Amino acid sequence: MIRYPVVAGSFYPEEKEELIKILDEFFRNLEKEGKKDYINPTGIISPHAGYIFSGKTASYGYAELYKKGNIKRVIIIGPNHTGIGPNISVYPEGSWFTPLGELEIDEKAKYILDRLGIEGDISAHRYEHSIEVQLPFLQYLYGNTFKIIPIVLGDQSLRTSKKLANILKEIVDKGTVVIASSDLNHYENHEITIEKGELIIEAIKDKDPEKLYDSVFKYNISACGYGCINTLLYMDFLEVNVLYHTTSAETFGDYDRTVGYLSVVLEK
Repeated sequence: MIRYPVVAGSFYPEEKEELIKILDEFFRNLEKEGKKDYINPTGIISPHAGYIFSGKTASYGYAELYKKGNIKRVIIIGPNHTGIGPNISVYPEGSWFTPLGELEIDEKAKYILDRLGIEGDISAHRYEHSIEVQLPFLQYLYGNTFKIIPIVLGDQSLRTSKKLANILKEIVDKGTVVIASSDLNHYENHEITIEKGELIIEAIKDKDPEKLYDSVFKYNISACGYGCINTLLYMDFLEVNVLYHTTSAETFGDYDRTVGYLSVVLEK
């Protein structure tokens, strides 16, 4: 079972050489090093817009990850933008392709499915971009040496985030990265989007998923992957390092209609 890219050529370049050129620019100040020991369990909050908009923000998290060591497994949790598929969709087996090569699905995907008591699903992943756009950053830095577990959340309730987090804690070990793919507030002006982003950041720094969830609804914050972020917050990471917070206005220049982007690294 192979999942081919669906947003190559729109969210990021379809041609390998052009994609590498863009990633070279994002990581131009990062010293590429030899393989290190596996990292301690690490979480990342990363945006998922087109690279021209959010690629710079995403690169902060991936650069920090690379400095910490090698990886063997990446669990990527993204929101469901299409409305297709079940409440939790775990891609069960096979591989994913991007212009930078092939990544195998980790066998622990089946363990997650067994613990959730659900069947594997590919329908929610077929046209979803929030997971796909994360992969070239990792491939650029690590090659195709790691395996992935793609998870799409249709239900972003606290109950679902906590349930998934408790299962992931059972398999997260050295060399494992858990990525919450999420943009922040959508389509308001720069100042409002920054202010609403700071409310999200405050809850993340407090490691308080209930606070984040309440803020999303109290202040009408249209962060598309708030349940993905809350899954990380339920996983008992000890340290939170907020690396970069901005809006699409930084690169696009439109300060009236913006999307917020955030890069955070969480560590045990």
